[in-house]
Amino acid sequence: ARDCGSRKHKKFVKLAKGYRGRTNCFRIAVQRVEKAWQYAFRDRKVKKREMRKSWIRTINAGSREHGVAYNRLICGLRTADIDLNRKVLADLAVSEPHSFAAVVATVRAHDPYLSAQSSKPAAGPLDGLEASRYRWFYDQRGGGDDHVEDPP
Repeated sequence: ARDCGSRKHKKFVKLAKGYRGRTNCFRIAVQRVEKAWQYAFRDRKVKKREMRKSWIRTINAGSREHGVAYNRLICGLRTADIDLNRKVLADLAVSEPHSFAAVVATVRAHDPYLSAQSSKPAAGPLDGLEASRYRWFYDQRGGGDDHVEDPP
């Protein structure tokens, strides 16, 4: 490899070490390093996005164990005036299940939709509002057992 003279050239060639392409050439090394900086800038935002999605998945799994969907839990937290962010809720759901159950119980007491339901989770995967949505969908398509006529 050709020896780079200036300190700036040496810096960029050193930064580009291990990247794809000819990185001993200064011009290409600069392009690779700048592209790496673009990826780093973008992925710092993506990292935050992915962490939030992970917290939401954890909260949803924990709340469904107690018979409450994620969106109802978040709505109930606002109506109950409980200021817990998603990071704290996810940590509670994993490390402190009894505390998370207490939060869910408080939400259930303050939310009129949840207080009307029973406190234990429903039996099947298609229950309550979700089952009514599926029934409506099949009724719209002409499916289901409602349209079958009895034999003579």
